[in-house]
Amino acid sequence: MKRTWNFVWDRLFDDRTGMFYNHLAGDDAHATKYLPEPEMIRQLIPNPAGYGTGMEDCMLNAGIMMDAVISRYEATGDFSMRGYAARIFRGMLLDATVSSQKGFLPRGVSPADGQSHYIDTSRDQYTNWWFGAYRLYFSALSDEEQRAEIRRCLTAMAEKFEAEVIPENNWNFLREDGNIGMVGQMWGDIHPHEYLRLPMLYLLTWKTTNDEHWKEQYLRYRDEAVEKTLDFVPLSGATYVGLQLQYSMRMVYELDETQHIQQKLRAFMQKMAEPYETLAIRKAENLMTAEGAEWLQIPYTIWQKSKFRYAGYVGGMAYFIPEPSDFRESQTYYPLRAVGEGIAIAALCPGYQISEKSLQKLCEMAAFVDYSLHRTCAPIALLDGYWRVMARLK
Repeated sequence: MKRTWNFVWDRLFDDRTGMFYNHLAGDDAHATKYLPEPEMIRQLIPNPAGYGTGMEDCMLNAGIMMDAVISRYEATGDFSMRGYAARIFRGMLLDATVSSQKGFLPRGVSPADGQSHYIDTSRDQYTNWWFGAYRLYFSALSDEEQRAEIRRCLTAMAEKFEAEVIPENNWNFLREDGNIGMVGQMWGDIHPHEYLRLPMLYLLTWKTTNDEHWKEQYLRYRDEAVEKTLDFVPLSGATYVGLQLQYSMRMVYELDETQHIQQKLRAFMQKMAEPYETLAIRKAENLMTAEGAEWLQIPYTIWQKSKFRYAGYVGGMAYFIPEPSDFRESQTYYPLRAVGEGIAIAALCPGYQISEKSLQKLCEMAAFVDYSLHRTCAPIALLDGYWRVMARLK
C-alpha cells in the first residue's frame, strides 16, 4: 500500500494545480507530460470535455483520494494527513473557482498555466467533489478557512443548479458556454443511481450553510429520489457507478436524520455491499495471473497520436473521442479500479463487516502491480478501499 500511495502522489499528482491526472503516456515520466497545451484547450481540441487527454477526471480522482486520506487519518490518527488533505483541497478549490461562470466545475485544469480548462464537465465530477468536500468539512483535518471556502463553492454550485436544472433544459446543468453538455442531466429520465445527486448537493449546502432555502430544495426532491434509487440493480454498469451511488447514499444517510430515510438507505447499502465485495475478489483473482500482469502493463498512446471516434453532436458541438485501445481500457484500467471500488462500496455500508479474504486480496492486488510499468490512475481506488476498511476495523 505504501508503493501504491507513492505511485499516486509521485506520478499522478501535480503540485502546480493540486490535482491527480489520469494516465501516463509516451515515455510516461509523469501523468502531465503530454497534456494538451493551453491553446489547444481554448480551441477545444480534441473535444469540448477533454476526453482522452489525461485531464478529464481530476475531480473524480480528488474525491476518491480525499476519502482515502481522511479514512487513513481515522484509521491511524496520523495528523500528517492534514497536509495531504490540504493539497487535495487546493486543487478542488482551484477547479471550483477557475471558471468565469459561477458554480461551474471543470473536469480538470492545465498545470501549464493553472487556468486553462475544457468547457464541458459531468455529473460524476460534481458528485465526487461534493463527497470529498463533505468528508473534509466534517473531519478534524479541516480548518475554518477551508470550511468557509467549501460553503462558498457549494452555494455557487447550488445556485447554478437551481437556475439551470429545470424542465426547459431537460433537467440539465449547462456547459460553461451556456449550452447542454453530454453528461449533465440531474433529474427526469435518468438512471436510478443518478437520482440522489441533485438532492445531495442541496442537502450538503443546507447542512454547511444552515440556509433554510437549501433545506426546502433538498426536501423537494428527497423522497422521490430515494424511492427511485431503490430501483438500482447492483452490479449493473461499471463499478464506479456503484461507488458514486454509495457515496451519495452514505452522505444522505449521515446528514439526514429522518429515521425512515436512514432505514431505507441503510438497507439498500447493505444490499449493495456483498455483491460488490464478491466482485472485487473475483476481479483481483483474474488480474493476479501471468496474463493479468501483461494487462496491467499495457502502454498508453499519446492522445495526439490516437484514433478518434465520433461520440455525438451535443449543444451545437461535435464530440470526437480519442481511443488508443479499447483493449487497454477493458483489460487494465476498469478491472483494477473495480477491485478498490468494490471493497470501498462494501466498507461504506454502516455495520457491514468486510471479510479477511477481501482485505487480503486487496493487499495482494496492490502488491502485484508493478508500479514502474503501470500507467493508470486506477490505484487511487485501491487506496480508498484499503483505508476505508482499516478505518472500519479501527
